[in-house]
Amino acid sequence: MADSTLGEILSQPEVWRDVQQIATEDRNKIQHYLDLSAHDDTLFVGCGTSYYLAQAAASVYALITSQRARATTASEVMLFPDTLLPESEKGTMPVLISRSGTTTEVLYAANEIKHRRGQVFFGVSCRSDSDLIRESRFPLVVPSADEQSVVMTRSFTSMLLLIQYLAAIRSGDDGLKEALAQVPEHGERVLERTQEQAEKILGSRRFTKFVFLGHGPFYGLACEAMLKMKEMSLSISEAYHSLEFRHGPMSIVDEDMLLTILVSERSREEETRLVKEMKALGATTYVICERADTELRSASDHLLELGTELPDEARLILYMLPLQLLAYTHAVAKGLDPDHPKNLTQVVTLS
Repeated sequence: MADSTLGEILSQPEVWRDVQQIATEDRNKIQHYLDLSAHDDTLFVGCGTSYYLAQAAASVYALITSQRARATTASEVMLFPDTLLPESEKGTMPVLISRSGTTTEVLYAANEIKHRRGQVFFGVSCRSDSDLIRESRFPLVVPSADEQSVVMTRSFTSMLLLIQYLAAIRSGDDGLKEALAQVPEHGERVLERTQEQAEKILGSRRFTKFVFLGHGPFYGLACEAMLKMKEMSLSISEAYHSLEFRHGPMSIVDEDMLLTILVSERSREEETRLVKEMKALGATTYVICERADTELRSASDHLLELGTELPDEARLILYMLPLQLLAYTHAVAKGLDPDHPKNLTQVVTLS
C-alpha cells in the first residue's frame, strides 16, 4: 500500500509555513489588487473539495471583513450565471478555486466570468502553469501544497489558509495575521496527539454511519470531513449544520453512529446541548473544540481539545487534521488503499 495520502496529511504544518511566506511577500500586491477590485460582495467558486473549501472560505471571509461573501459550485456559474452574476450587479468579485487549475467546470465558469466581467480577477490553485492561473489577473498559488494523491488534504487546508490571509489583509487585521502565523506550530502538536486517537476511536465500536456537524465556517469543514470519509473509506457519511440535525436527520441515530461535532466558541452552548441529546440517543460522540468545560466533557465519548488560545477565525484548519486522519485510519482498517480511491481521478475533465 502506498503512503502518499498519509505523508501529505502529516506534511501540512510545513506547507502552511510556505503559505505564510507567500502572504507576507505578496502583501502589498494583494492589497493593491483588492483595492482595484472595489468589490462589496465576494463569490467563492469550486467543485467537490474546492466547493467545501469555498463554503468555509465565504463564511470566514465574511466574519473577518464584515463584507458579504457567498459560495457556489462552478457548475452553477456555468449553467445558471444570471442567478449569481446578474448584469445589474457589477460589485461581485469571483474567486475561483481549483487544486489543479484544470477542472472543466471551473474553466467554464472562468469563461462565463470573463464574458460578464471582462476578466477573471482571483484564481486560487496549487499549480502555477494551469489554465485557471493563466486566466487570472491575480493568481494565488501554493505549489508546495500540490499532491500526488487523488484525495485532497493539504491542498484544502493550505488554499483555505491563503484565503484567510487574503481576508486579514482586506480587513487590515494585523492581530489575525499574527494568530495565523502560529497555526503551523499548533498543527504539529495536533498531529502528534491525533494519530493514536483515531485508532482508539475506531477501535471502540464497529461504526456503520458517520455524521459531521458544524456551524459558520465549521460547516464547510464538516462537509469536507464527510467527503473524506466517503472518498477514502467508502463509508456512509453525512454533514449538517449542527442544530439542523434535530430537524429530521436525528432519526437515524443509533449505537452504530459516530457523531463528530466541530464546536466553535460562538455556538458552544447550543452545540453542547445537542451533543448531550445525541449521546442519550445512543450515538458515540467525538467533540473537537478549543477548550471543553465540565458539561461538554461529560457529553463527549471522545474529545480533542486544541488548546491554542486562538480565535475561531484563526484555528479553523486545525480541525481538519484529526478528521483527515480519521478517514485515512478507517480506510486502512477496512483494507482499502486511500491513495487509490474507488471510481475517482485526481482531476475531473469533461469531454
